[in-house]
Amino acid sequence: MQPLIVAEGSGALGRGMASPRDVVRGIHPFHRHAWSRLDLRREPAIDLPPGFFIVGAPRCGTTSLSRALKEHPRISFSKPKETHYLLLAPPALSEFELRALYISLHHRELGPQHQAIGDGSVSYLYAPEAIRQALRFDLRARFVVMVRNPLDMLPSYHARMIYTLDENVTDFAQAWALQSRRAAGQDIPRRCRDPRLLQYGEVGRLGAHVERLFEVAGRDRCLAIVFDDFASEPGAVYRQVLDFIGVEDDGRTKFRHKAENRGFASPWLQQFVMNPPPWAVRLVDVANGAMIGRMKRVRRRLKHLNTIRRERPKLREGMRETLRDDFADDVRKLSALLQRDLSHWLD
Repeated sequence: MQPLIVAEGSGALGRGMASPRDVVRGIHPFHRHAWSRLDLRREPAIDLPPGFFIVGAPRCGTTSLSRALKEHPRISFSKPKETHYLLLAPPALSEFELRALYISLHHRELGPQHQAIGDGSVSYLYAPEAIRQALRFDLRARFVVMVRNPLDMLPSYHARMIYTLDENVTDFAQAWALQSRRAAGQDIPRRCRDPRLLQYGEVGRLGAHVERLFEVAGRDRCLAIVFDDFASEPGAVYRQVLDFIGVEDDGRTKFRHKAENRGFASPWLQQFVMNPPPWAVRLVDVANGAMIGRMKRVRRRLKHLNTIRRERPKLREGMRETLRDDFADDVRKLSALLQRDLSHWLD
């Protein structure tokens, strides 16, 4: 699924959305009603293996890492990768209900052979309440955060927002310049699900978000991975993650990398698959599990057929210098948090 950014204090919500949970409900129309149909009183007792969460950041390799972990025979990984469950779940659920509902929705194949249970919702890095909920879900929970040079990450993220129809300004420099107006509720694309998705400075300030993650979760519960390391030595990083979550190595040596930049052939079809119309959403209310499964498969197929590869436009002259100046302090903060010199990102 597409990356979701839910950042507190990053500007006006717009569109009548009042909380991160409201944002996620709007983004996941094919999942948002499923919890209401479950009778949790019929759920058996659940003895879960330790949980781990790949919490972000977007465009930092989380999908490639999640895909590799999903194929490990000892790991039950969520379906879909980005459930955003800890922001979606009704707040009144008991701890038992919180776990039972999650397994019913996203880990239907969980079995005694699994040594860990994982989730890849990148929204959690921007929502400390989700981290607190994760610790309520499982006191053993561990968190994997992936970081990348914001000078490279943000143009990639901007391209993704164009693909998901949240952004309609194809020039990144122009989109960057619109942040203040958009925070005030102006110049918001008609199809944008939430204006906070377009606050690029907030999305890329990884030092600040990682600092808050460490404060809420505890440094010893977190593993930080630099995108450069995963790109150059995926096997070493993969084994590091397995050791961190307490799962035995399966000997994997081949890793698939997600395509960097995508476009779409038909804007109308893209709108249909990314933001289904109300009548399609209403079908979920009356559909059974098999019908919902077929709807998801059709959606994935249409999305695949409409996707094309595109070269990302080069940054406008001077834009890289603008980003360098804006993120210099945050990169220094991240360097201190990770105890690693990242100053070359700003060279």
